[in-house]
Amino acid sequence: LKATSALGAAVGGARPTKAMAAIPMHLRADRAILKRQQQEAVHEGLMAAHFDRFKVEQKSQWENRMDGVIRSNKVKSKAAALEAQHKANLQARRQKLAAKLHAEQRAFEQEMVDREETPQQRMEKLAARAYDLKKRREDERKAIVQEKLYQQWRAGIDDLRTMDSKIVELRCIAERDYQLDEKAAVVAEERAHDEFYDRLWHEGYLAKIEREEREKELKHERGEQQKATLAIQLKMKDEKAREEKTQEEIEAEELKKQWKEHEEQEKQAAIRSRIQAKEERKKADEYMVIAQQARAEEDRLEREFDKNYVAGVLDRERKLAEKELAEKASAKKKAVEFTEALKKEMARNAESEEHLIRLQHEESERQWQKRYVQWEKEEIARRNLMEEVYNDRAEQVRMKQDLRDQVKSDIDREREAQEAEVRRLEALEQERLAMEAILRKHHQEELFRQMDARQDQLLREQEQHAEEQRKAAEAEDKIRRAVEAEKQKAEAIMRSVAEKRAAKLAASSGPVAPWDR
Repeated sequence: LKATSALGAAVGGARPTKAMAAIPMHLRADRAILKRQQQEAVHEGLMAAHFDRFKVEQKSQWENRMDGVIRSNKVKSKAAALEAQHKANLQARRQKLAAKLHAEQRAFEQEMVDREETPQQRMEKLAARAYDLKKRREDERKAIVQEKLYQQWRAGIDDLRTMDSKIVELRCIAERDYQLDEKAAVVAEERAHDEFYDRLWHEGYLAKIEREEREKELKHERGEQQKATLAIQLKMKDEKAREEKTQEEIEAEELKKQWKEHEEQEKQAAIRSRIQAKEERKKADEYMVIAQQARAEEDRLEREFDKNYVAGVLDRERKLAEKELAEKASAKKKAVEFTEALKKEMARNAESEEHLIRLQHEESERQWQKRYVQWEKEEIARRNLMEEVYNDRAEQVRMKQDLRDQVKSDIDREREAQEAEVRRLEALEQERLAMEAILRKHHQEELFRQMDARQDQLLREQEQHAEEQRKAAEAEDKIRRAVEAEKQKAEAIMRSVAEKRAAKLAASSGPVAPWDR
């Protein structure tokens, strides 16, 4: 609108003012109305064009926004369709899995029903098991009966019984030889163990001596290292003391120089203050001279002016007199202020000297405080070093005592282990002797049983003598063959036992029994 108004104003103002002056007054109002109508028409046209452009822009924005909305709706609908399809597939898989699980459950139930035994099946199974057990028991009984009959038949033959006695004797002798060999092996093993532990003890003793030598060397080396460390620390301490002394001398020289510079600055400041006071006093004197000259000149001018204009300048003369009094008062006030300022400056200079002395004392106190702190740190470091040395020595003593205690405990444990081993071997020997006694007792009982059986057999033989004589001819050949077979078997056993015993005797270098010589 402003642009349109400016354009109309420019168009209207571009016309010459002379033409406006040539138009009569009663026509000028119509021309203004027409001009206003033209401007309004142009403005309405611009407004219509602007409104059309605004509608087009809003429509384009709406179309762009609707394209985005349509696109997002399409994406959402596509995502919803995919999600629905996924849910449908998931539900279908769940139904398939449920049907499969139901079918497997039915199959398991049917298998359990099929595997369940009926009472008739259990009865048949128990009957079959009872038959098997009865048959096995009967077979075992028959085998035992046959074995006992064979033993009875074998016990009735003197030659076989004699050979059995010889076989038992040879076996006893072989067992005794085995036991003697085992005892000799045990003794040799014990002797080897004793020699091994003796060697271990000797090696431990040599290792202990070597360890003590190493500890002595290590102790000497640590002492030398401590001496070297203390020497280095003392040297560092001396160097640090010299450096501190040099630093203190340098700081003292710097303080002296600063003090001299401060004194020179104070002197220069005093001289400058004096010169400044003289200059200010000179300026004040010059100002007073100038003021006096100005007042004299003014007086002269006033007198001349009074001479010339006595009647008309009485009031002016009074004003000039008041002005002069004001100038005098201001000059006097300035002089008083200058004097007060000079006194304050002098007092401030005096206070600065006292402040400088106080700063010097404070600086000296700080330097001494720093020295005290440094000396205290050195003392603490020295004490810490001694505590560390004492702690290391105590730790070495403790470690050596622990090592000795450990060696003692190891020796005690070895002794206890050896004693336990001896007790175990003694217990084994006692058990072996007890087993031998039990075996001898069993053998004696067996012999008694054989004697009783023999008595019983003799009684039965006396009762069945007639029948045996009748059957002797028939069984003679059978008995002879069986006896020969048993003799061969017994001889083979005796030969094997004798060969084994001879081989053991030949292999061993132990003493020979009297009956084997």
